[in-house]
Formats: sequence, structure tokens, C-alpha cells
Amino acid sequence: MLGGAAGGPDASIPGLSAELRVRLAGQPGAAPPAAKPAPAQRARRTPPKYLGSSEVDERAAPLEMPPLVYPETAYINRIPGKVRLRAYISADGRVDKADVVAATPSGHFEQAAIDAVQRSRFRPARKDGRPVASQKLIEVEFDPYGPTPEQRP
Repeated sequence: MLGGAAGGPDASIPGLSAELRVRLAGQPGAAPPAAKPAPAQRARRTPPKYLGSSEVDERAAPLEMPPLVYPETAYINRIPGKVRLRAYISADGRVDKADVVAATPSGHFEQAAIDAVQRSRFRPARKDGRPVASQKLIEVEFDPYGPTPEQRP
């Protein structure tokens, strides 16, 4: 029977008994050697560190900006707005994620801005001549009265 100090982690448990038997490999009736235990957790990949603009030699620059889809209700009601996003750009120029920093007015344009930024492609930021993951603040403007994207300089 297993035992230890009363109430401690090794306290006796009624009905539980253990017997330890040792057999050396090669002895008759010996079990085959046990396989090495698998690691409790696989080595986890550390997420990339997204460098800020002050930490890079060259900032990420847009290469391809998809069309911005104006939310229908906001367009019909001629509501203008701005969304400021923090884009996390990988070392290959893809947007890994985008978070809303601020939106005016809130509740109208956030998802449309996130969708547009996540479909964008960037020339990645560079540090010491190598492409690196970085973060960038992006402001997306929605203006039903202003020029269309094709008309903007």
C-alpha cells in the first residue's frame, strides 16, 4: 500500500496498492524495453516579433492595395468615416493580422477596413539588409463625398 503523512500528497488511499517488479532486459519473461517517453509538449514556434518603425532601416511600403468596399448602409446614408489600424506585416509582405486602434464613427467601417488591409501586399520592412516582420499604423478613410480611389493622386 502507498503511504505517507496523513493528508499529504502521498496519503494512503484505501484499495490502492502498488508492487514494483524489476526485470532486466534479456531475462526470461522480461518485457521489451519501453519506448522513450514522448515529450510532454512539442517545441512551440515562437511568434515573430513585429518591429516598430523606429526599429527598422526601411519601413514596409504598400505594393498592392485592393479596392475598398464601402459598407452599404453607410454609403446610402452618406456617412464619412476613418479607421486607424495597426497592421502586422510578415517578412514576406503579407498582413498576418490587423487590429482597430480607433474608428470614427464607431460601428460602421471597422470590418471593411480590416478586410481591405488584410488583402493588401507590402514590400516588407528591412533591417540590416534583411526583410523582417513589422507593424505599421494605417489610416483608412471612407468619404462618400470625396474623390473615388481612381481619382486620387
